Amino acid sequence: MMNTYSNIKIAYYSGTGGTELAAKSFQSRLETEGCICTIEKITDGMDHDQCDHGLLLLLFPVHAFNAPDAVYKWIDGLDTVKRISAAVVSVSGAGEVCPNTACRVSSIKRLTKKGYHVLYERMIVMPSNWVAPAPGPLPYLLMQALPKAVAQITSDLLLGICKKSKPFWFDRIFSMMGKLETFGGHYWGKRIKVLEHCTKCGWCVGHCPSGNITMLNGKPTFADQCHFCLKCIYGCPSKALEPGTCKFVVIQEGYCLQDISKKHPQDPQIPVKDLKAGLFWLGVKKYLVSLSSNQGGNK
Repeated sequence: MMNTYSNIKIAYYSGTGGTELAAKSFQSRLETEGCICTIEKITDGMDHDQCDHGLLLLLFPVHAFNAPDAVYKWIDGLDTVKRISAAVVSVSGAGEVCPNTACRVSSIKRLTKKGYHVLYERMIVMPSNWVAPAPGPLPYLLMQALPKAVAQITSDLLLGICKKSKPFWFDRIFSMMGKLETFGGHYWGKRIKVLEHCTKCGWCVGHCPSGNITMLNGKPTFADQCHFCLKCIYGCPSKALEPGTCKFVVIQEGYCLQDISKKHPQDPQIPVKDLKAGLFWLGVKKYLVSLSSNQGGNK
């Protein structure tokens, strides 16, 4: 494949691991194509890893119909450049559907102000970690589809293909209203409960991407900068954390991408287009069908 870019910087923010898995998949695929890749994990308050690159690939999970605040802070701290190409890939559990279609607008505007030329944007769908998992085999199929999506986007980027979306006008309103959910996330995170069987291991402190958790008198303490990613609750080795309010947002059986990738569907031969999915999951099904079609079949 003829490469438009040889030196690529991948920057990503990740909560429960879906975006990190996608970012590392891009790194592996791009290096296989002969590209030099630098990968940087975005955390709140981090220092920038300034390096020369011909393309910036930014990935983040959708939070409150936007990017997490840490991503905006990271962009604002970038050096000003002259027309360096950029691509923005968002990750969600529902797909490129209302109310998420404007989720990349603010990050693209900020990158443009820094001198980047954003010529490509796309949504990758990963299993939902919010309220309820997608029904049937959809979570497993999404894990299987990730390499296909990464291969497709990588091919587009290296061939110099431009792809920009047109958000629904009302989703721009949702994006502006997302600040309300962001503030709600701050409130929610500050009220996470630490249960008696907490072992005081500090796992949550070391793995919180927003730096919202500290140890105080040997006990995790939560501030007001939570990004609502749920990583601390799902990842706690002792299962010693639980929401203090709005408990319904946490999937009761937990959330582990490694486990999801091992749950083979009972009948994997059913074509994706024939799978039954509720109205809320139509975006997920559309995403899977599009990848299957591009691969020449529903495999």
